[in-house]
Amino acid sequence: MSISTIARATAFIWWTGFGLTATAQSQGPRNPASTGNNAGIGSTAWTIPGNSVSSNDTYSTVLTQGISQYLTVSNFGFTIPSTSGIAGIQLDVERSTSGSSDVALLNAWSTGLTKTVSAGINRCLLVAYAQENGTGSRDITALTYGGRNMVQVADYAAGTSGGFMARIEVWMLLESDIGLAGTTTIVPTYGGYTALEYCESFSAAVFQNVDQLTAVTSVQGGGALGNTNPHQLGAAITTLAGSMAVNVVTAGNNSTPGVTNGGTNTYTINSGYTEGTDQYFANTGVAPTSGACFQTAYKAVATNGTEQPQCTFNGPVNRWAMVGLTLQRARELDHAVKLMKGGTIGGADLASLATWPTSDAYLTYGGATTLWGLDWTPADINASNFGAAVAARVQNGTARVDHVRITVYYYSLLPIELLDFSAMPSGNNVSLEWSTASEHDNHHFIVQRSRDGVSFEDVAQVPGAGNSQTLLRYGHVDERPYAGTGYYRLVQVDMDGSLDPSPTVSVAFLAEDLSIYPNPTSDGAFTIHHPATEDLDVRVYDSAMRLVSRSALKYVDPIVHLGDLPDGTYTVVIHAGDELHASRVVKSSRTQ
Repeated sequence: MSISTIARATAFIWWTGFGLTATAQSQGPRNPASTGNNAGIGSTAWTIPGNSVSSNDTYSTVLTQGISQYLTVSNFGFTIPSTSGIAGIQLDVERSTSGSSDVALLNAWSTGLTKTVSAGINRCLLVAYAQENGTGSRDITALTYGGRNMVQVADYAAGTSGGFMARIEVWMLLESDIGLAGTTTIVPTYGGYTALEYCESFSAAVFQNVDQLTAVTSVQGGGALGNTNPHQLGAAITTLAGSMAVNVVTAGNNSTPGVTNGGTNTYTINSGYTEGTDQYFANTGVAPTSGACFQTAYKAVATNGTEQPQCTFNGPVNRWAMVGLTLQRARELDHAVKLMKGGTIGGADLASLATWPTSDAYLTYGGATTLWGLDWTPADINASNFGAAVAARVQNGTARVDHVRITVYYYSLLPIELLDFSAMPSGNNVSLEWSTASEHDNHHFIVQRSRDGVSFEDVAQVPGAGNSQTLLRYGHVDERPYAGTGYYRLVQVDMDGSLDPSPTVSVAFLAEDLSIYPNPTSDGAFTIHHPATEDLDVRVYDSAMRLVSRSALKYVDPIVHLGDLPDGTYTVVIHAGDELHASRVVKSSRTQ
């Protein structure tokens, strides 16, 4: 088949990106008009919930230890358009704490396997174990106080495996188990070992105002063989305001002058610590003057920082082991942070582990893309019973909320998400194709054309899918295109009759002495004839407009081969100098 007249397009038209979801917008932050308490959690109500509606240094408070009720805030007055989708919700809570007590020694350090614990608040029992043995080390595998299992905090040994070794272990018991302890007795369970001049000592102390969720925040160990004196903790521990630094050390050998078993003055106190235990312990039946020395010490910390204490042993050292740790001050924390939908508290709990500060500061929950595990409509957000609920864990002072505010992020729901719109010459016709990724109340499309790109006339009406979340393809062939340049656009018509036009594309038709033959082609080859045959750039596109072949032709009656391509309809675009020509070629393996 020879084509004596073929369409010549002024441009290769393939337009994409119309109708994508609009850029997210936001309302807020907005303040609540209604507040209250909800007993769905906790036992203590917030005082004056209304103080949380603005940032003015008046507070809703809880000072009773335990879990608070929900502080609820609602009636934010949002006016999200009904044609919107909700993208995210951000909650900001301005909170702080006051009246916190620092970690303090409640019952002084004492040696032995009994310990009386006084009444107190947020208590923590520490038991330190020092040991030396001539054949390896002896490990405590479990430790109980009054029948309650203690938690090991640290374990450090120094020496030569199979030879003399020193060991330090620290164990801990917190308030809930202290209250359930049946006796004052400490009972160790040991792993297997071979005793050689074996000796050990236990020392215990009780601290109060210690955080019950994360009592110990930093632990370091150190140790060495040889006469390293003074000896220092291997690395600094991190300390927090109101915390307590604790240091435990043992050294093999007696002090100078030597002391008897149970004697004191074995260490000099360094780094501003207060001494707790200072003891020489030995196996008096085997080696009464070559046992080990044991010191505990502690230091209240006023500000955030670090501690790396030194210890000076009053005598020659053959080996030493040391453990340092930080006991954290009891904190006020989030217990639960949720949103309210339809007046019901639910969805994801975004409570933070961050400590409530001692001065007012906002903490942000959620954000521009966070939906809190719930599905939202504009009506949900605009309702007076939309809001938030905050519950606190109170351990050591007063939890305070000064202000709660919410910001809502949303986007406009356009009728369609149009991925692309193309207009291509096809013989003497124009083939129009477009596809949508999603449709919302889409009734139909109107295909329009124009001579000048300003005044349009209707060409055809193509039904829409109504509502869809899958890829859909549409097409229409205009069999009466304008001579010269013509312009095309789509008009999307919503179910309610509202109109949404697309951008415009153009196609031009001119008579041209150019031919492609045979078409259809059965062997996959076709010839292009053009007066300016040399320097032709020929590009072939498949039905999805992917480039599948490109040829630079420089001889008379050039041939393009499609033998490796499957049967189908291809778009051929020919660049001849500044001109651009386009047509369709059909490849069919059957003889036509």
